Amino acid sequence: MALAALLAVSGQTNAGEKELDKNQVPKAVIAAFEKAYPKAKDVAFEQEMFQGQTAYEAEYKKNGKEYELLYSADGTLLQKEEEMDVAKLPKPVVEAIKKAHPKAKIEEAEKRMEPDGTLTGYEVEINAAGKKIELELDSNGKMMPIQITDEPTASR
Repeated sequence: MALAALLAVSGQTNAGEKELDKNQVPKAVIAAFEKAYPKAKDVAFEQEMFQGQTAYEAEYKKNGKEYELLYSADGTLLQKEEEMDVAKLPKPVVEAIKKAHPKAKIEEAEKRMEPDGTLTGYEVEINAAGKKIELELDSNGKMMPIQITDEPTASR
């Protein structure tokens, strides 16, 4: 039962995202981000829930690759995400996706990491029957709870 609760909480990373202007983000988050990534341009911010607490995401692109950094309100880095080539997903991850969604097309993939860079898993966006579905998988391909949006994939 505790494991199910943990999985439910970890699956909420993307639930309830809310775009923010920079002036709506806690100063500690801005300071921590700008200190770590002083050359980041065109940064977008969101507020979301992470492991049961309010967190703030800073998203930017560098050399055509998207990066997302998740901070607590006090400026502590909680998690990193880095866009990756779908073709470089590990075989167990791809097999788990194909088993769960045999006709789906993998559209996007991100590596999820601890603040120190340790890989914790993957976030993958698939197109299944015209719906965008975000999947979270650990590094062995074990599925976490999914998030389904009503966003049609044709608009992308």
